[in-house]
Amino acid sequence: MRPAAGWACKALVVLALVGYQVLVHLAVSGAQAGTSLRLLLILLPLLALAFWVVARSSSKTPWLAALLVAGVLAYLLERHESMGLVAFNGLSHAVAYLFLLWYFGHTLADGAEPLITRFARRVHGTLTPTMEAYTRGLTVAWCVFFAVQLLASALLYLFAALDTWSTFVNLLNLPLLLLMFLGEWAYRVLRHPEHPKVSIEQAVRAFISDSAFTNRNEVR
Repeated sequence: MRPAAGWACKALVVLALVGYQVLVHLAVSGAQAGTSLRLLLILLPLLALAFWVVARSSSKTPWLAALLVAGVLAYLLERHESMGLVAFNGLSHAVAYLFLLWYFGHTLADGAEPLITRFARRVHGTLTPTMEAYTRGLTVAWCVFFAVQLLASALLYLFAALDTWSTFVNLLNLPLLLLMFLGEWAYRVLRHPEHPKVSIEQAVRAFISDSAFTNRNEVR
């Protein structure tokens, strides 16, 4: 029963995330443009982040103050310019991918171990030279993916219709991430069948555990 409950919980989280992004797209594109809904869509992720800060962060006051300021600014933009949700949505997307680009990219510096090499070593132990080279290349590939996401979002916002930009940022966000995972898996299976198999769930767990370990070290 416990594994089934665990999978059900994960499925509900994914469905909630997908549903939220669909609602944001509808609100941004004007299909559901009520002010109350738009403000609620701004408030929900801020409340979720505030809950996480209270539960996990050792620096609660500055984080909560930053979230409060972000909420007030988004509210004012939404009330006076009807752009609060667009600004919040765009900045959330940009900040997430900028963080990921930095998080993966800074491990490619001289003397550092590439992030996915570190993940693989944590999951499999000793790595062959071929696998070390492959995981370094994969770290670079993910950095390129994050950079393309940022560039495409900026170009679409500047030169395309708001509905087109929102489709990319909201509706295509998770499918593109999944496609990247599946594309890497297919390439690895065909090009390097000798490499040990890693599921998407294992990769996500390695990322979460690495993030938690890094945060603990920074706090100390």
